[in-house]
Amino acid sequence: MMITLLILGPFLLVWAIAALFYALGRRRAKQVQFDEITFAQSVRRRLAPLMSARPRTWLAVKSRNPEDVARSMGLTEPQPCAVGNALTGLEPNLLFVSPPVNGWVIVMGDKLPGPDSDIDRCFRFLAETSERVGHLQYFHGNPTLGHHAWVKVIERQVSRAYVWTGETTWNQGETTIGEEKCGMHSFDYFADDDEESAYQLWETVRQNVEQLPLLASIWSVDPVALEDEAMRLKPGWVGRMPVGRSEKN
Repeated sequence: MMITLLILGPFLLVWAIAALFYALGRRRAKQVQFDEITFAQSVRRRLAPLMSARPRTWLAVKSRNPEDVARSMGLTEPQPCAVGNALTGLEPNLLFVSPPVNGWVIVMGDKLPGPDSDIDRCFRFLAETSERVGHLQYFHGNPTLGHHAWVKVIERQVSRAYVWTGETTWNQGETTIGEEKCGMHSFDYFADDDEESAYQLWETVRQNVEQLPLLASIWSVDPVALEDEAMRLKPGWVGRMPVGRSEKN
């Protein structure tokens, strides 16, 4: 018996040490996973107000004069309005034109056309507006449906456009460096179902929506910049979209 214990002892000791390290490793892995989840949750909590503040649809116009943009767009009865007031209580029938942020003004409001209702109307609106204001960018992101769009138009000339509303409805121009840096993916027409499974498709769509503000910041400006305390006090302009443009386009 003693000889058996002497022979098996070292093996039992090695096994016990290995089991101990395995248990400690699993405990450490669970702790790391818990820490990562906790960190991710804390980030979401900190960013939640900013994410909810970002509009679903917005324009970026290359200009330092919001009043000029408001009048060029044909807004009726334009009035000065502080950024903070527009962010907290913009009426559904009004558009808000922000003060300039790094040479760009942001236009937002429910009257901006969405790409999921009538893509032709959306195109005509962007072409008309760019003729009036010059360099115009259009962004749309719907996290619930996954619909998203990014468009760059300069004096009616479409430099780049991509719109996905359950399928690709507009894909024009070469992929930009900004899209590549953000890891965004654009599908060809009628290619969505053929190239990827439903899960892979949704993952790509989700990433496009999540990265949209980053692309906006590379192309022009992310609307979340308006949440800055100093920016909230600055005046922009509000006005009504003419019926002929907001409903008949």
